[in-house]
Amino acid sequence: MLETMDLEASLNEREYENAAGILRRELGFLQRELWEASIPVLVIVEGWEASGKGFVLNEMIRPLDPRGFIVKDEAEPDPAAPLYPFFWRFWKMVPENGKIVFLNRSWYRELFKENRFLDTKAKERFFRRTSNFEENLIAEGVRVLKIFLHISPEEQRKRIKNLQKEPSTRWRVSDRDLEENRHFGKFLEAWEEILRESDRPHAPWICIPANDLRFAAKAALETLRTFLDSCRKPKPVIAGIPFFPSVDGSILQRVDLNRHLPEEEYERKIRELQGLLLEKQYDLYRKGHSLVIVFEGWDAAGKGGAIKRLTQGLDPRGYVVHPISAPNEWEKAHPYLWRFWIRLPSKGKIGIFDRSWYGRVLVERVEGYCTEEEWSRAYSEINNMESEWVEHGYGLVKFWIHISPEEQLKRFREREKNEEKRWKLTPEDWRNRQKWAEYEKAADEMIRRTSSPKSPWTLVEGNDKHFARVKVVETVLAAIEGLL
Repeated sequence: MLETMDLEASLNEREYENAAGILRRELGFLQRELWEASIPVLVIVEGWEASGKGFVLNEMIRPLDPRGFIVKDEAEPDPAAPLYPFFWRFWKMVPENGKIVFLNRSWYRELFKENRFLDTKAKERFFRRTSNFEENLIAEGVRVLKIFLHISPEEQRKRIKNLQKEPSTRWRVSDRDLEENRHFGKFLEAWEEILRESDRPHAPWICIPANDLRFAAKAALETLRTFLDSCRKPKPVIAGIPFFPSVDGSILQRVDLNRHLPEEEYERKIRELQGLLLEKQYDLYRKGHSLVIVFEGWDAAGKGGAIKRLTQGLDPRGYVVHPISAPNEWEKAHPYLWRFWIRLPSKGKIGIFDRSWYGRVLVERVEGYCTEEEWSRAYSEINNMESEWVEHGYGLVKFWIHISPEEQLKRFREREKNEEKRWKLTPEDWRNRQKWAEYEKAADEMIRRTSSPKSPWTLVEGNDKHFARVKVVETVLAAIEGLL
């Protein structure tokens, strides 16, 4: 892929300025069109050290309105990054609708971080993760362009020496740059593998010869022009995993809703469990383990009460509760999973979600707030996201609190009569109740498709609130003990 490139291609200054002048005018026009169409764009500029990434980036952004783009650098230190899964920092860089993010270097650098090349299994896992990440962005409407600047080892050596000669630029040469040039062949094999394994129909690599910087800049401008022009076309469709075959009987209908716990036994148990929970939370913090807890279930199922009893046993400095409702305008301007990635708890902390990313395959599916392609695709996207968290060492507990339609109606009536709780009952609750069968079908499919040995669903018998609350705390305790 790289060895066959013609590195002798060059342009003189007049040729470059004539060509660049036309391209700049076109790029300014295309940027305005994409802004008006609210299309997000991610442009990755990769390549060898000293290949001219900075120069090419500057030429690419020169004709653009600075209010509509931002440049990010993969090498820029992020002190918080080690506290989260690898792709967390890149999710934070995802462009909002209508904006362009230029990324200098990329996530592929992880393959030879600190010159330590990953082994075969680690590479396979990494390529799977990058594929999931990029396909997720593309499916959500982000257009992705990946450029690689290629130079010869001789040209790289010459540029490094020129940088070392001047005191003002000497600092730009790192040990890693020198190591890359000394072992150019080894790094060439690594880059060839990256380009081959991550070249995809909707996110291909464009390789540009960069021994001559003017030629490279012109080629990059042409590539960007062609790419932005193509962005005006309808976004590509990334298919979801096949639908599960129909299964007789509902998982939820098999839940025993007669489970009961007397009040006196409940009061004793919940106090004991909350005391144990605090001790385990401190152990979790000391050992740097993180826990994500998800609460889903029917309206009036008791999610709020269960969360309250759970958090009463925790140190408030070590957890945060995220009440998830319909996305706001800022959240809508990003891919669907973005708002959950940025709420992920750091090492030693607990993140509690009152409703979650599963809204896409529940309320959004049933109410038609997203397309069938979007919610059917979401199962695999959610499974991939959760799998990455678990691989990073996160604990993941997912509760579905289940009640009967009769119990729900009873609680709705009680809320109507109680001035302190009346605010909890909305017209939407009554409307959702009319679609009980549709929601049950969606919940059943969600549970089947997104349960795994490391992130299973816990079905909570919720007709008796005392029983449900104790089961929730017991389950969380067990999950923490499993992490320690």
